[in-house]
Amino acid sequence: MASIDVKQLTKTVGQLIKFLNPRNRDIVSRRFGLKSGTKETLESIGKSYGITRERVRQIEEFALAQLTKAAAESRDLAKFVSAARELVAKEGGVIRERALFKLVSGSEKDTVANASLVFALTLDRELVRLSENDHYHALWARDARTLDAFREQVSSLVRALREKDSVVTSAQLTSLAQDKGLSALDGGSFSERSMAVMTSVCKDLGSNIFGQMGLTDWSQIRPKGVRDKAYLVIRQSGAPQHFSQIAKLINAAKFDAKKVNVQTVHNELIKDNRFVLVGRGMYALAEWGYKSGTVKDVLVDILKTHGKPLPRADLITKVAAVRMVKENTILLNLQDSLTFVRDENGHYHLRKK
Repeated sequence: MASIDVKQLTKTVGQLIKFLNPRNRDIVSRRFGLKSGTKETLESIGKSYGITRERVRQIEEFALAQLTKAAAESRDLAKFVSAARELVAKEGGVIRERALFKLVSGSEKDTVANASLVFALTLDRELVRLSENDHYHALWARDARTLDAFREQVSSLVRALREKDSVVTSAQLTSLAQDKGLSALDGGSFSERSMAVMTSVCKDLGSNIFGQMGLTDWSQIRPKGVRDKAYLVIRQSGAPQHFSQIAKLINAAKFDAKKVNVQTVHNELIKDNRFVLVGRGMYALAEWGYKSGTVKDVLVDILKTHGKPLPRADLITKVAAVRMVKENTILLNLQDSLTFVRDENGHYHLRKK
């Protein structure tokens, strides 16, 4: 594969824009960041010249049209563009712009060399650029058809995740894509590498600190407060935790620079129906089947759900499955004769009212 001499690329681009008159050259340079590496807006350039942003856009468009023919005749520029095309092809046909910068210049930052690369590829017009928006980071695609296919794949995968409504591992996400009939952009089988490209470019796909994949608008991927963070660490632990331990787990996970205190965790979780206080200070996830309320409430619910009398051993087992309480506490509650009746077989049922 041909390499790109970024110094020579910058020099070639600098020579190319000398075909423009001074004002047009300045506007194009500032729009692409060819002097400083930082792009300027139509509005800021317009203010400096005392013209509208629309007029700046027209000048930019006219200047690029002027340079297209000269660019097509530049062997040096063609060499750089060809090398960039090879890099995009090697990545499967789509690459995040900053990843392309890293491959070409060794830096993902906005530099003059990287600005020169974007300028050269813009003039060539074969590779297609998608500007950054709410759903995608800036990217380059092999051609318009590849870009359309890629975006359709992303949409399909996002829909599949919304249907699943659950975080997954990277391997599971790849399998989900394969189940939906997705293939690599080059026609091969969809792989974890295909997924890596997709997640690097699409802002709607992301991972949490535990490496679980999902949609970035999910609290399990981008937790926003103590409750979301508590949900993640309890779920990751796989077992009920005391609120003091939950605080330690949140702080150890280092979601951000914020430290949580023990009492805040208790105060927040008690108000959230995702969590169930299953013992003295012990919280579990409601999705695990744990029940809220007193032990008496749980016993009543079990007997109502079952629909017929149950022996004491069964009641103890069923309560223990949804609450972290001692056996004696369950037996003590069963002595409430206003609520529970023990028949001649030693089975319990609810007293009729």
